[in-house]
Amino acid sequence: MLRIIRFIFVLLIIFSGLAMHLRNDQSVVFDYYLGVTEASFSIFLIIALTSGTLLGAITCLPVILRQKRENRVLLSRLRLCEKELDNLRVIPARN
Repeated sequence: MLRIIRFIFVLLIIFSGLAMHLRNDQSVVFDYYLGVTEASFSIFLIIALTSGTLLGAITCLPVILRQKRENRVLLSRLRLCEKELDNLRVIPARN
């Protein structure tokens, strides 16, 4: 079910991008320090959105890596506590 929802979501993104391209197909000149580039407006918009997404992902990367490392440490502590608990359950109780 999740695969179908994901597929429908991807199709919606593709169709909305296609509709945006068809409505914004005029040529735009991009002037920067090293030269001049001319392409359609939708191409520049896709490049800007993609670069923004990649920069956002790169910015979040240290936090994600720190959380994964913390999860590994906590998982090892949990395993150690479970081993200790299993050992304590085996030891008979003395009165």
